[in-house]
Amino acid sequence: MAKANEPTSPLSIYLLRADRVNHFEKALLTESKGLPLANGWDGYAITMQSPRTPPTWEKLLKPILRNANGLSLSGESPGALLVIRLSGKTFVLAFGHAWLKLQDDWLEQSFGRRVALNSIDPGKLVEVNLEQVFAKWHIARERAPRAASVTDFDVEFDRDLVASIEGISSKKVFGKKLRGSTNLRLEVPFSQLRKVLDSAGRHFDSDEYKKHWPEIDNINPIDDEALKLDLEAQFDLELKSGKAQKRLVMFTPTYRHDTDKVVDSYVFGRRIKTAVTRPYLMVESWENYLKEKKLEPTVANAKNTPIHLLNAGDEEPRRSNAFQCFGYELSFNQREYILSSGVWYEVAGDFLSKINSEIASISPPRVKLPKWKDGETEPQYNARCGKLQGFLSMDAKHLMVGGAQSKFEFCDVLHLETKTLYFAKIPSKSSGMSHLLEQTRRTAELFFAPGDSTYRQALVRVMKTHHKGVPTNWIENKPKNGDWNLCLVSLGKNQNDLPFFAKCGLARLRRELRRQGHEVSFLKV
Repeated sequence: MAKANEPTSPLSIYLLRADRVNHFEKALLTESKGLPLANGWDGYAITMQSPRTPPTWEKLLKPILRNANGLSLSGESPGALLVIRLSGKTFVLAFGHAWLKLQDDWLEQSFGRRVALNSIDPGKLVEVNLEQVFAKWHIARERAPRAASVTDFDVEFDRDLVASIEGISSKKVFGKKLRGSTNLRLEVPFSQLRKVLDSAGRHFDSDEYKKHWPEIDNINPIDDEALKLDLEAQFDLELKSGKAQKRLVMFTPTYRHDTDKVVDSYVFGRRIKTAVTRPYLMVESWENYLKEKKLEPTVANAKNTPIHLLNAGDEEPRRSNAFQCFGYELSFNQREYILSSGVWYEVAGDFLSKINSEIASISPPRVKLPKWKDGETEPQYNARCGKLQGFLSMDAKHLMVGGAQSKFEFCDVLHLETKTLYFAKIPSKSSGMSHLLEQTRRTAELFFAPGDSTYRQALVRVMKTHHKGVPTNWIENKPKNGDWNLCLVSLGKNQNDLPFFAKCGLARLRRELRRQGHEVSFLKV
């Protein structure tokens, strides 16, 4: 029992993988012998000191001081890891900066998240951190002013890797609120630590959360070391061949160990005075770095390419490497895998089958477009289609709405007789496909919108400017949902060959539009 009026303490708890405890101890117990715990506890503590260094802002103050030598500042940040063995599990509590010593492959990646999912009702969510692997592979954070339902958050479980969740705890032992990612963060009386760890271990082992969060495990972290090696070997082949670079993206990795820091710039390689500071993470920057070092693009060289993540004051909250900054989709042995923030994930088999089945069921349009010529750009293809009998090219013919403050494309190619709108894209990767899907969704929202006719009036102006003599009564009379066929056109790839998350987006858009009564088709040319 907690003592009366006992203050609560913020705790950050990790769970070591059973097969990685030796690796953890070999790496960290060489720095410290470990301080034994009191009777009744099985474990030890490792203390750490960071070097005393002056803050980076000191140099900003000195030039305006009468006596610059009078300002001499330095500080150190002590930390500790508390290792506790309980009920067959090895927990690690991190204090201060010590969490930085923990390596990803030592940890149960889903520990905190699973405990949180088993302890937070979907209607009492406060924050969700996502890696949106479909929409340009970016990180999104949503926080509600008070506990809310998961439906109030912009979460798509077939698009997003849910990095962490925070909410109101339904388990008294975990306090009022908890946050789960790789680690479990909560605030409880320290005297309740044994109960907290025991309960956390049982909640990690339980899959009870699936009743309330049925879609959360569509994409799961991989623990199988042999499989990871196979995936990295395949990724290595694709990097060396140049195939990977066409679909590879780079982004600031999600650090699931602690709250992410804001990153403003990046340095590839050694951080020396002459090092180039880059405002963005780009694959081209990594390739240029390799060329300077006369190295080839490989997984090993990616892991050996330091990337310094700097904040606005040129301080380095944390360091990473190129591999940990990659976002990549990999097909291997008829399964789909994701590399994100240095962690490999596997797409669940039943989810994979569901998406593939949905994609395969999309019918082609009544009237097909001509075959795309390899090397032909999207504008060139659309212009060629527009010269065919019955077709009109609408590509780059922008609708200016709201005093020219908003600019839209109606579609890429139009066929009036069959009332078909064609939206065309070269689907090189999932992020490129997102543009195609968003254009289709936006046209459906605006063209068929009840009430306001501003969009349709702008479309009339475009038709009269670029296609004089073509009747516009089909625009002036508001169309009904289902009057037109919305056709997504892939230049060079059929739907089965699209990147997996492009398939997810396509399936989701089709479901969304069909619920609204629209006819949706897909065409590979």
